[in-house]
Amino acid sequence: MTTKARAGIYHSTVPPFGYRKSPEDSHKLIPDAETAPIVRRMYELAVQGKGYKAIGNVLKRERIPIPAYWHHVRGERTWTRFKGEGDISNYIWNETTIKWILSHEVYIGSLVAQKQSKLFKVGKNYVKPKDEWVVVKDIFEPIVDLELWERVQEVNGKRRRMCKAKREPSIFSGIAYCPDCGRRISFFPERTSKNNPEKTYFGSCQNYKANGPDGCTPHRIKEQDLYDIVLKDIREWAAMALADEQAVLGRVMEQQQLNSTVDYGLIEGKKRTIGKRLEEIDKVISRLYEDYALGRLAGTSIDNLLPKYQREQEELKKQLSALQEQSAEHDSTEQNAEKWISLIRQYSDLKELNSCIINELITKILVGDKHRVNGEKVQSIEIHYRFIGNLTDSGNGETIQ
Repeated sequence: MTTKARAGIYHSTVPPFGYRKSPEDSHKLIPDAETAPIVRRMYELAVQGKGYKAIGNVLKRERIPIPAYWHHVRGERTWTRFKGEGDISNYIWNETTIKWILSHEVYIGSLVAQKQSKLFKVGKNYVKPKDEWVVVKDIFEPIVDLELWERVQEVNGKRRRMCKAKREPSIFSGIAYCPDCGRRISFFPERTSKNNPEKTYFGSCQNYKANGPDGCTPHRIKEQDLYDIVLKDIREWAAMALADEQAVLGRVMEQQQLNSTVDYGLIEGKKRTIGKRLEEIDKVISRLYEDYALGRLAGTSIDNLLPKYQREQEELKKQLSALQEQSAEHDSTEQNAEKWISLIRQYSDLKELNSCIINELITKILVGDKHRVNGEKVQSIEIHYRFIGNLTDSGNGETIQ
């Protein structure tokens, strides 16, 4: 089975939900016209910030049948609890099923096999460590693109349970981090009083909450303050991108250069120098062969000279290849900057934030600890945008009253 899996051969009896077996080759999967759109819909709902239960409720409300129904009516697998067409049980989605669909690599075209192994002495299966699975990429036509799949994995990893008060998770849950210990910033309500009946939510380093000063420092921030800072930053960058796209691209690339340890101007200079030297060596080697062929150079002389130039030529080619790879990274950075500008400029008139917007634009926010500057409390809020990362050297310094 392992050999077949490594060869990209699908050998399970029932295809994953969203796929069907190819009529030409039963070991190949192709997107199913009826169920593949359901899978894409689930990924779109997930990236909007909806949890597994909420996605299930949407599908139930839209009367979308569960995978067991599809397998049963197609004769792929018997569903013993099937109660006929139109029964409500056909539309009740299990959260485990939704989680599986929203995390499996088959939906980006990968074959994943050998996840389990059997303990014959006890007759049970166990899940192997992930590094022992057989994963072969780009075997099938994907149902969702890689970027959407990766964003959903980010959202899944950031998902948090609702607090005891049944409050929806903060839109910054799984996004806000402590820059000192790396733990998440968790959000909780302050106790209410007669003078302050409205709940006010604050974020604090999880490590500090669990271990006190032995773990970290508070990194405490009022959720509304963080909300206002992020909204303001998005609106400002969006307005600038809308007004002068090239100017913002220049600023982004300048900041990327500052954040990088690589001097791309120096790289281009080195490439030109190496290219010029390689041209000179090519001419020298050609002249050596010509002089030898015309009898102007003895065999012993070419044997002594040629290897020296060839060694230098090979070494310079290696250096040039490494420099070209670094240049390619720079080109990729510029493409990412252009993608970010195209995305951010849509939000110049943004009125309010939600988890969908946060997850679309931002990968993480680093909440610094408070310290006093000239008698005022100052806190560094470092916003890392999708595609480009942080746009300042040391975070967006904000004064917290």
